[in-house]
Amino acid sequence: MTPLPTTLLLLLHGAVVADAAADVAAGAPSTEKHFLSPSRVFQPWSQQPVRWFGAFEIDAGFFYARPRFELGYGRPHSSWLGVEVNPIVTDKGIAAYAGLRIAQPYWHLRVGGRYWRPFYRTFLLPRESYTGEDIDLQEGPPSRFLTWESELGVNLPLGPGGFLLEAAGSYVTGVTPGYYVYEETLRVVANPPWIWRARAGYLWALADDALQFGPVVELVGVPRRDMVVLRVGGLVRIRLSGDLEARGTFVPAVVTPDTLGADGADTFLLGIRYRWATGP
Repeated sequence: MTPLPTTLLLLLHGAVVADAAADVAAGAPSTEKHFLSPSRVFQPWSQQPVRWFGAFEIDAGFFYARPRFELGYGRPHSSWLGVEVNPIVTDKGIAAYAGLRIAQPYWHLRVGGRYWRPFYRTFLLPRESYTGEDIDLQEGPPSRFLTWESELGVNLPLGPGGFLLEAAGSYVTGVTPGYYVYEETLRVVANPPWIWRARAGYLWALADDALQFGPVVELVGVPRRDMVVLRVGGLVRIRLSGDLEARGTFVPAVVTPDTLGADGADTFLLGIRYRWATGP
């Protein structure tokens, strides 16, 4: 999340000279126009030349930063093939992800591993259900784990916006036998190793795609706990310029055996995304 004054300043600055057509929800390849700024003309990512490149992307907000470093071939942040490294810093812990990504205008596929080192959490004694206080109890060995994961995402343009579809599978390793683990990225308590996730939504696009918003439904399953969590909420994307975007995620858990509160979903996540890449 980001403080309100910062958000307002960014929104004022963002008066996108919104000539801007984006491919955030629908991934439309070449309907974009050029964004104007006081100092330059930004060429949309989907229209940039195909090349070898290094790229950088960061999501940042209140108590978290998620930079992503990319090296690949294609059009950066649009259609490309390569490797990505994604360190994560939050008020709860630190993590690092590394993997391969294939991105195309209407879909992406990534595979890799993410290692988590929470600051104070431990592995959890088995229970039927958990509260937010339970996952902070220090009853077991320190929580350190590696999650292998793959994700397929699809963006399908339809009408005034586009459908968002995602399916992911995760395999959690490094958990001490006999204990459960709070998986910091998926925000569920798991009896390892398997966790699956599915998300579907629709984002409407307004103001030449500078504003996108819509509902989203997410299911997260933990087979060895015989548990499925249902989350329902919405996403908001505000394109401030060609390389800067404000993002809001409000997807609380509505059906779950655990009462984790804010730790059970992305209930109120506000942030900024900035992108950069080397030139041709």
